[in-house]
Amino acid sequence: MRTDVQQLVAELPGAAVAHAGRLGLALTPQLDQETWRHLVTHLARLTRTTTGARQTLTAWLGDALAYGENSYRGRIVTCAGEAGLEPGTLRNAKMVCARIPVSCRHDALSWTHHCEVGLAFANPNEIEWWLAHAEAEKLSTAALRKRIRAHLARQQRSTSVAGALRSVETFQLMRELRAACRVVVQHRNLCRSWSPGTASSALEEIQPLTEFVDAVRARALQPSVRPVDLTSN
Repeated sequence: MRTDVQQLVAELPGAAVAHAGRLGLALTPQLDQETWRHLVTHLARLTRTTTGARQTLTAWLGDALAYGENSYRGRIVTCAGEAGLEPGTLRNAKMVCARIPVSCRHDALSWTHHCEVGLAFANPNEIEWWLAHAEAEKLSTAALRKRIRAHLARQQRSTSVAGALRSVETFQLMRELRAACRVVVQHRNLCRSWSPGTASSALEEIQPLTEFVDAVRARALQPSVRPVDLTSN
């Protein structure tokens, strides 16, 4: 049983690995399926039988699974069992590795630092900012987690307030439109007695309303499009 990272690196299949370090594994480009599957099995066995270096081995497994994309779909539970890990741990590792390439990881930070950031953010710029922030301030994992949670809570409150304001504005507008509609229904035949000049003046007065109705109609006729989930793996 070996715990030193360099000793573990020496046990990796050379044909499958381009670079290996404490925080991750860069696999050989265009790896064939059989070699890749052998690597995953080998890493799972190493994880189960090795004492120590658990974070490094988890990161390696995450990189291998992220490299395989959907090739290992449905088998994370099996892999987790072989490695002696919880399936959720491997799913999280795969997501973190997919979002933070090996070349973007900070050597001064731990794997758990990267997990805190990679699970909270998908945007590469946000991820780099938080990693650099954690390194510059020498934040512990707990301190980093606390700051991220506070940041996300502030974002959620801001979004909720903005949504509430939009809802209030919409409610107020619809209330006024409904009131106008009631008046129009009550006097729907009045315009028949207007002169052409009066009708022309009325059209100028209600032009903002007619433009609004046209915009609403155009919006209603637009096809519904589901937002694309960019974080799925």
